[in-house]
Amino acid sequence: MENPSVAGMRNMVDLSCVLRLCCKKEILKSMKRLWRLLGVLFLMAFLMNMMIELVSRKSVVSLADYMAGRPLVFLVNTLLVLTLFLPVLFVRRKWFVIAVAVVVWAVAGVTNGVLLMFRTTPFTATDLRLIKYGAALLTTYLSWQQIGAGIFLTAAAAFFCIFIWKKAPVDPEPVNLTQSACVAAVGMAAIWGTLNLAMMSGLVALHFGNIGQAYMDYGFPYCFANSVFNTGIARPEEYDRQVVAELEEEELVPENCQTGGMWKGYYRPAGANGVKYETPDIIMVQLESFFDPELWKNNPVKEDPIPFFRYLADHYPSGYLNVPSVGAGTANTEFECITGMNLDFFGPGEYPYKTVLQKKACESLAFVMKELGYRTHGIHNNEGTFYDRHKVFAQLGFDTFTPVEYMYDISRNPMGWCRDEVLADEVIQALDSDGEPDFIYAISVQGHGKYPSFAYYCEQIHDMNLFVEKLVYRLAKREKPAVLVLYGDHLPGFEWSREEMENNSLYQTPYVIWNNVGMVKTKRNLEAYQLAAHVLNLLHIHEGTMLRFHQHHLNEESESEEDYLEAMQVLEYDILYGDEEVYDGKSPFEATRMQMGILPVVQRSVTRQGEKIVVRGENFNEYSKICVDEKPVETVFVEKGLLRADGVLFKEGQEITVWQIGRDKVPLGMAQKAGGS
Repeated sequence: MENPSVAGMRNMVDLSCVLRLCCKKEILKSMKRLWRLLGVLFLMAFLMNMMIELVSRKSVVSLADYMAGRPLVFLVNTLLVLTLFLPVLFVRRKWFVIAVAVVVWAVAGVTNGVLLMFRTTPFTATDLRLIKYGAALLTTYLSWQQIGAGIFLTAAAAFFCIFIWKKAPVDPEPVNLTQSACVAAVGMAAIWGTLNLAMMSGLVALHFGNIGQAYMDYGFPYCFANSVFNTGIARPEEYDRQVVAELEEEELVPENCQTGGMWKGYYRPAGANGVKYETPDIIMVQLESFFDPELWKNNPVKEDPIPFFRYLADHYPSGYLNVPSVGAGTANTEFECITGMNLDFFGPGEYPYKTVLQKKACESLAFVMKELGYRTHGIHNNEGTFYDRHKVFAQLGFDTFTPVEYMYDISRNPMGWCRDEVLADEVIQALDSDGEPDFIYAISVQGHGKYPSFAYYCEQIHDMNLFVEKLVYRLAKREKPAVLVLYGDHLPGFEWSREEMENNSLYQTPYVIWNNVGMVKTKRNLEAYQLAAHVLNLLHIHEGTMLRFHQHHLNEESESEEDYLEAMQVLEYDILYGDEEVYDGKSPFEATRMQMGILPVVQRSVTRQGEKIVVRGENFNEYSKICVDEKPVETVFVEKGLLRADGVLFKEGQEITVWQIGRDKVPLGMAQKAGGS
């Protein structure tokens, strides 16, 4: 007979085995459930990716071609969409998390589709930095009905998520964090591994030459995620002090730059002492969305809207610029022209104005001209805060910046953009403001979209053509040496393909260099980042790191494009992100104490009559606002010397000032005080 204690132990072992077996079955059942859930989430991500691409491509046929022609790319994008669904594994309110993921991706996809209705540049992470500017432009691009529909859909999405939170069933099974983490880890490993394999194999690109085409080739989720994480300039593989020193020796000395034998200098009689060199004023005008309509094969407008610009191109140095964007991105063409830096090395869709230049001063054409004794001015007939120019222009070396908030007698086109004719007065005013030679960088805005029709667009560039004619006439009338560089920042935002263009490109805009200093007429196509170097080269000015570098390349026809770009990336990285070896370890450039406006706004006297405040002064305009303890009050602009505020409850001891404040409510500068109050 078996010992009872032994039998008991055997029973306990049997029970333990049963329990372990049951536990294993429960674990297997739970894991199977999680794997099935992961499969369902993948299917949801697949369908979500289809919706996103359908909205982007606006065609079922185009979507089918993409999925059939690039199935592995579509898989990569589906896995990226899946990442936002993975938190479902860790919560019991699974339907709510699914709803949030669907809403987030749907909003991103629809936003991209809406933006592509008005421009050819897709939705990138940089656009999130521009939300306040986009909000200010809503009524320009959308009708009130469309805005209302957007608000309704946003509210509906929020209500949908709240409804799901309250009404959707909660998973009755408790969450096993260990099991969920294991399944999620396998999912993330698959996503991360597939993504890295796709990048290493060249299935998807890390850097985009044409961002619009990249979104079509590589899909919205991948490209948008790339724009989130891929910012700034990557450290070049061959970057150190020795590499920079070799570049300085070979490509940055003036003797190695192109001279071209073109202009030998501007001279004028100087009495008994023979001749005297006189430095010309240099004006660059970036024309908003300006291009030659005759390049569009389907152009319905028969009359030439830009006859004077065409005349200039036939009689002065001219050509075409390859610009970094199409339909939008003014600030990036601007960045390339001012700094001489190639935007291709930055993250996709990145605006350096909104990233690195927020806190770092950068060598630029303005800084170079300051070192040559020039006074530097920025002018823009739009809000000063747009692209943060009111901050960034100081980082680029401008002494003054005159936005629309400091302009007078402006008029607006039917879409509400300030007409460019005001720029002629502002340029001449800047030239006459001091006895020094001046470098002026002006940015126009009249040609900005939205465009009701192509005929409307042609009307706007015809007005811009008249502005150019007026400016050239006034510069010629001054009888002082001057160089005027005119160019378009990008093509307008129509839905065009490059096959519709005579030059087979959506990234070329015209430029011309009017001058009265005898430059030889030349025809040369350039990159936007080469324009300043080309202009100064014609003037025999060989200063500035990037400018000398480009001048050397413009002369070295035999230099390979690959070597040129590799060296350029080294310099740009060193200047903006590296050790500043080109400056011996420390950049000499610091942000200027930039003055807003050429004419000072002056507050001379304040009169208080009950609840009425009257301020007298100089150079007021409709953007001048009376402030009580720096808080703006409703202000009536009476005339340039008089402002009035009614219904103000004023207390003794409160300070009354006048500030220039734009439509976005950002104060740009306080009026100087003179006299009593």
